[in-house]
Amino acid sequence: MMTLESSVIEFNIANRTFKSLSLNDLNVTEKNKDKIYWIHCNLNQTGDLIQLTEKLHLSDEVINLCHQEETIAKIIDTDETLTIQIQCLLSTELNNVDEVNYSNLIIHLTSNYCFTASYEPLPVLIEFSNTYQKALRYAKTPCFILFLLLDNTVNDYAKILFNLELFSEKMDINVRRAHDNTYNKVMEMKQQIMKMKRHMIAVREILMRISGRKIAVVSEQCRASLYNLSNHSHLVIHEVDSMRDMLNSLLDQIDNSLMQKMNETMRILTTFASIFFPLTLITGIYGMNFHWIPELSWKYGYFYALGLIIFFAGMMLFIFKKLKWF
Repeated sequence: MMTLESSVIEFNIANRTFKSLSLNDLNVTEKNKDKIYWIHCNLNQTGDLIQLTEKLHLSDEVINLCHQEETIAKIIDTDETLTIQIQCLLSTELNNVDEVNYSNLIIHLTSNYCFTASYEPLPVLIEFSNTYQKALRYAKTPCFILFLLLDNTVNDYAKILFNLELFSEKMDINVRRAHDNTYNKVMEMKQQIMKMKRHMIAVREILMRISGRKIAVVSEQCRASLYNLSNHSHLVIHEVDSMRDMLNSLLDQIDNSLMQKMNETMRILTTFASIFFPLTLITGIYGMNFHWIPELSWKYGYFYALGLIIFFAGMMLFIFKKLKWF
């Protein structure tokens, strides 16, 4: 499995250069405005978190977020910092049981650096580590790191949504072709969609709050970009709603298919019950314990009753065959 170790990237805004630093070499100062930092902490490495806490003077609120495992999105803004916690995708592909996996991402933004922390190697972080070289030419403040991370988050949700749409289309084909019941699979997928919608709504609310008011560590240019990103997240949520409607339609198709199968079964059972009704009536009449039943003392009475049974059975079969009941 891919891992993302704790790391530090120093960006020189004036020269448009960057370099990797070790945690021991990290020294963040407010004097040099041309240098900003992306600092990532792998929370599985507790020693790194302790070291970064001392070097960055992280607040208790940030440290508590790093230790908690809550899945609720949070935003904490002060005069000099902005901290958010969001649910990000562990993969843009469905897992072995066709489910979507999530994990927490913590982003702490100041005027000098952007600190991120996670337990898992999230695709949003890996994508940023592979593309920040190209985005550096647009960078003016650490806000560009925040924007790219949130942009990658929304894009990952859009990618997994596309995979879910493909999976839903396959289930639609199975519903139309197969005879087995895919109801449980559709219900599980609907639950995944609703869970994704909750997380995406949380991301959208955070984007709207950041872009809708002035925050010291968020520049005007970044605020405008985040506003556009919030519109993108709104479109993704709209696609999630469309997916939910599609799954509801699939459930209706399955219900209709089950009702048709039930009606077919009931029709067959009714046919056989109708055939055996006159036969039961005949045998019931001649099974009564009355002494004077003429046919009982008749030499051919047995064959007469048997003939009646065969006649009525054949007649009922002929009638139902004409009606195309089977």
